Amino acid sequence: MGNTRTKAALFGSGGLLRHAILPPRDGRAVDGFLAGAAPAAIVMASVAAPDEAFQNDLARQAPLLEVRGETPVPFNVAVDRRSTLGADRLANAAGLHALFPGRRALAIDAGTCITYDVMDEHGTFLGGVISPGMSMRARAMHTYSARLPLVEPGASVPSPGRDTVGALAAGIVHGIRLEMAGMIADLTHEHPDPVVVLTGGDGLRFARALKSGIFADPLLTLRGLHAILLHHRVGGGPFLAPGWG
Repeated sequence: MGNTRTKAALFGSGGLLRHAILPPRDGRAVDGFLAGAAPAAIVMASVAAPDEAFQNDLARQAPLLEVRGETPVPFNVAVDRRSTLGADRLANAAGLHALFPGRRALAIDAGTCITYDVMDEHGTFLGGVISPGMSMRARAMHTYSARLPLVEPGASVPSPGRDTVGALAAGIVHGIRLEMAGMIADLTHEHPDPVVVLTGGDGLRFARALKSGIFADPLLTLRGLHAILLHHRVGGGPFLAPGWG
């Protein structure tokens, strides 16, 4: 759950069944997405302000696990003060751990902020880096200057830009592209062949702009949440739904 939209996925015994982007904190939208399906359990993570009423709506449908930074997971977490760790980052790490066991892997989540999170080959989440995303950079340059306009970079942004709007767009898009390339090189320098997965609303755009060998998976966070739920279902963590065991 984000501030402007909610990403939802329905998993069955065979894996992912369907997914959608829903309005934020909208119980009726969730009902419509389920389309009569009766989930055995629901797992959620939020980077938005808490909404107790919406969470109660979910909990009435099925046992609810809310993932937070300190939620138990099936891998080591080598970060300080887990209570401050974003649930989305923990879910991305869980997605890497589930999809690429025994591999050093980097998740890049390009949303409001850009997060870079590293899993080592021994199954330890090492932490990562957070930087501003596209819209945040655009708003910052507009807000903290007297005359620079607010820009929304299009699908194709040449560099250098031929006017102020073009220069701003080029600075945003190509600045992020070069940042990502540098972060990939820096955060994975100890291993020559790391797995790199881009996710988030702007992930596909930058996956295409970077060199080959980089995966784009817009559902990485949801896959990670599913992996955490399965860990609690099978492992008997603090959340154990009736009938599971």
